[in-house]
Amino acid sequence: MDSEVTYNINDNEAQNVTHPNGKHFKSDVINYWSFIDIDQVKVVVYQNGVERVFLDFNGTGTDKTNWFSQERLQNSSYSDLKTANHGSNYYFSIEGSHYSPRRFYVNNNWGGCFMDAGWLLVSEGRTFVCSYESHDKLVLLYSPTSTYMSYNEIKSWTCQPLTQQTDMCSTPVQLGYNIYCYKLCNTTKPETNLQEKIQKLEKELVVSKKETNKHKRSLVSAPDNRYSSRTMGLFGTACIVIVVGMLVAFDCVNICQKCSKTNKVRTEK
Repeated sequence: MDSEVTYNINDNEAQNVTHPNGKHFKSDVINYWSFIDIDQVKVVVYQNGVERVFLDFNGTGTDKTNWFSQERLQNSSYSDLKTANHGSNYYFSIEGSHYSPRRFYVNNNWGGCFMDAGWLLVSEGRTFVCSYESHDKLVLLYSPTSTYMSYNEIKSWTCQPLTQQTDMCSTPVQLGYNIYCYKLCNTTKPETNLQEKIQKLEKELVVSKKETNKHKRSLVSAPDNRYSSRTMGLFGTACIVIVVGMLVAFDCVNICQKCSKTNKVRTEK
């Protein structure tokens, strides 16, 4: 760990936690930690731009390394971390282990590489490494559950190699810049009755003729609020009323004339 070195402090891309770009960032504020009033510190692990793990610490009266401890932990996404016992090979520190370059090391126990278990570690991979680490790459491992897990289990939980053609529907998971693995898809196929499924689809897809938009439009007139349309409508209505009125008037005149002639004939008799 380079204690006084800063990284990309003027590079906005390096400070983007939701879109990994391979650039590391270390603020120069860390070098003045003891001279400024640090109140709260939060550690967050992002994967594919989504927050997966968080640890909140009380930073009052701390320096740039000792704030990362179980005693100062206030809240966490891990339910068992605050009350974890300090057993053999328990670690909770930024410096981590003296035997291997593991930083931000929150470890529950050792027991050989296969049995090593914990919550979080950043492996620099420069000297002795286990199979869940890399010899030449920075690797961050974290438990994806609410409790600690073995690191081999963490690696297998998060990623699986593509070994079969049926695995090709797997979703890529980004572990770091240009480092991907694959989470296997669920290949379990539920048993279903094909005929019942077809009948169900037919019922869902059949539409009554009376429910179609074409049928509904045939029952109503489309509204038209234009001034010219209303004028034409009123003019047409007036023409119809005049024509009908004239026909009715002619009929009334004819009826009156017939009635008058009938009365005249009766009078002469």
